[in-house]
Amino acid sequence: MRALTLAFGVSLVAAAACSSPGRVATWEQGAAKATAATSSAAASAAMTEAKALWDKRDDKASLMAAIAAYEKIAETDTSNAPALVMLSRAHYFLADGFLAVEGAEQEEEFKVYQKGVDYGERALVLLEPAFGEAMAKEGAKFEVEIGKIGKNGLDAAYWYAVNLGRFAARKGLSARLFYKDKLKATMERIAALEPNYFHGAPDRYFGAFYAILPSIAGKDLKKSEAHFEAAVKLGPQYLPNKVVKAQYLATERDDQAMYEALLKEVLAAPDTDDGDIAPENRAAKRTAQKMLANVGEIF
Repeated sequence: MRALTLAFGVSLVAAAACSSPGRVATWEQGAAKATAATSSAAASAAMTEAKALWDKRDDKASLMAAIAAYEKIAETDTSNAPALVMLSRAHYFLADGFLAVEGAEQEEEFKVYQKGVDYGERALVLLEPAFGEAMAKEGAKFEVEIGKIGKNGLDAAYWYAVNLGRFAARKGLSARLFYKDKLKATMERIAALEPNYFHGAPDRYFGAFYAILPSIAGKDLKKSEAHFEAAVKLGPQYLPNKVVKAQYLATERDDQAMYEALLKEVLAAPDTDDGDIAPENRAAKRTAQKMLANVGEIF
């Protein structure tokens, strides 16, 4: 949409190679100390109560209550990986499904995504201990070690990555370039393990990834479109596929017709009974409505 000059792109890539990412990863903080777990009956009951609140996440108050419930579980039992995964997912939904639509300050969104990254990382090292042990060693390369995780770490890796992508986007272009290879490697591993993970998630991610990169760093709108088409095919009922395509590909192409057509398709789509995505679809419709209302500010 607005291409960077070659010289500017080169300087950004060079800066990203040596810049601080703006956060310290879990595996750089030393070995985590797990607290003793509560009784299995109490833990199970707490998780059930938190899940009941999460199921009503269309209501922001219920979502916040779910986050508080999962946080209490995670504080009581720091080895509860499922609670940490849900906290990572819940923070992403809070920022993407509510704060962005409400017009919250970018700094508020930034902090929520940062929490999502932190919880996802903690879950990942618990679910994939070999990964955590490898990353704690001096000289460990994330792009290599993430390629060794198994399906047990899929959920944690995915919610960690999508929160990190949004965190980096709000931190600035240098952070986006700093994390570019880590995010790419994570999504490639997810795609290898489960190509249709979370309704075409790897393709949805790469659709955005190739659209927003600077040209010097690998921007490719043809690849972007191919990935978005694959995501929509793999997850036809998951409306965020089309919203993200409008947000990234249509805007980068400066294609208002595509932008409006995709968002109108989202608004016209029937509701689904799938409780795992129905709230996300309704959030996508809220986002699409806002994007259409503000189309004059984009094009």
